[in-house]
Amino acid sequence: MTFEDEFPLALRSAAELAPDTGAVALAAGAVRRARRRRTRGVLVGTAGVLAVAVLGTVLLTGHGPGAAVVPSGGQVGSRAVSDAQMLGLLTDLLPPGRISEAGVDSGSNRVVHLLHDDGRGASTITLFVERVSGPDAARCLDSFDTPTESCDRTVRPDGSVVVIDKMNGRSADQPKEWRAVYATPRGKQVVLTSYNAVNAGPPTTRPEPPLSAEQLTAVVTSPSWDAVFAGLPASSASDVSPPPSPGAASPPAPAEILATVTPLLPPGTVVGAAQTQESAGRAHLEVTFEGRTSMLLVSVDPASKENREAKGMFERDPAVTRLPDGSALDVQVRGATKSGGGPDVNWAVEVFRPDGRRIQVSEWNGANGYEFSPGTPALTVEQLTAIAADRAWRS
Repeated sequence: MTFEDEFPLALRSAAELAPDTGAVALAAGAVRRARRRRTRGVLVGTAGVLAVAVLGTVLLTGHGPGAAVVPSGGQVGSRAVSDAQMLGLLTDLLPPGRISEAGVDSGSNRVVHLLHDDGRGASTITLFVERVSGPDAARCLDSFDTPTESCDRTVRPDGSVVVIDKMNGRSADQPKEWRAVYATPRGKQVVLTSYNAVNAGPPTTRPEPPLSAEQLTAVVTSPSWDAVFAGLPASSASDVSPPPSPGAASPPAPAEILATVTPLLPPGTVVGAAQTQESAGRAHLEVTFEGRTSMLLVSVDPASKENREAKGMFERDPAVTRLPDGSALDVQVRGATKSGGGPDVNWAVEVFRPDGRRIQVSEWNGANGYEFSPGTPALTVEQLTAIAADRAWRS
C-alpha cells in the first residue's frame, strides 16, 4: 500500500485502539475516500480535523435542541445550510431513536456524524455531502481489501448511481460497516456509513447496523441534500480528484497488469491460482519463491498531467531515489503497529516515471489485502524494485 492508502487505514487503526467518535468519523471518511478514488497524487496533508460540536442528547420524537425546523417537504431555503440545519436534515431522515455525540464539519465538503440508538443498540452514523467528478466514482469496494457481505450497484434511469455496500469486520469481534453512496451525473455525491458499534473497533453494540438497504437508499437520495449542495462553495471541488486530462489513458485492466508482471518475476517463482480481480488499475497475485509464499499487489496509474505534478512533490522527499532514466523511486518497509514499528509486515516500492506513469508493487504475508503477518517475504526489496522499475511498464 502507498502512503495515501495506508494513512487512512492507520487512522482507522488508531481509532480502534483509542475509541473516539470524532476520530472514528475522520478515519472512516479517510478510508472511504482512499478506496473510492485511489488518489492520483501524493498525499500532502490530512483533510483537517473534524470539528466536533457536541450538541447534547436528542430524542427523535420531533426536532431536538439545535436541530433545524424545516418545511414539510424536507427542504430548507437556497441559502447556505447551517450546522444545526445539516444535523436536522439527517435526523429527520433517520428512524426514531436517541441521538448523542452529534457533530458537523462545515468545511468545503459537509460532514455530519452522530450516535443513533433505536433502542436495540447505538450506532455511529456519518454522512458526507460532496462534489465528485461524476457517478463513475460510485463503485463497490474491492472485496480483496475488505470482507464484504454483499454489494449492490444500481444505475438509475437519470444516470445517477446508488451503491449499497455491506462490509463485515476483519475479525469476529470487529463491527460491520454498511455504506450507501448516491452519485449524480452532475457531480453530486452523498455517502452514508453506519456501524453496529459506537466506534470503528470493538465492542459491537448490536448484531447489524441499524439501517436497512432501503433506509440507506432513502437517506442518501433524499432531495433534502439539494439545499446543502446549493450552499457548497465552488472551491469545494478542489477536494476531489480532478477529472482525467483530455485524451488521458484509462487504468489498465487487471489481466493486462498480470500479463506484464508475471514475466518480471524472478526465475523459479510459482504463481498461485488465479484470483478474482475487481478493480481496474490494480491486480493481486500469490507468489512462491524458494519455499516462501507472499501476496503481491501491483497498481498502475497511466501517464497524466496530475501524476506528473505529483511526481514533482514526490521527489522533494529526501528518501526518494532519482533513477538514470528520470524516474523517481521510493522504498517503504513498514511494521504492524499504527506507528509503523514492530516486526516488518509490508514491503513496498513506488516508481513515478518521467511521463507521469505510476507503478506500485507491494508485498506482504497474507491471503488477502488486510491480513499481514511478520516473516521473511517471498521476494526481496531488491526484486520488488527491479519489477517496479522495469522498462516493461513504459509501454
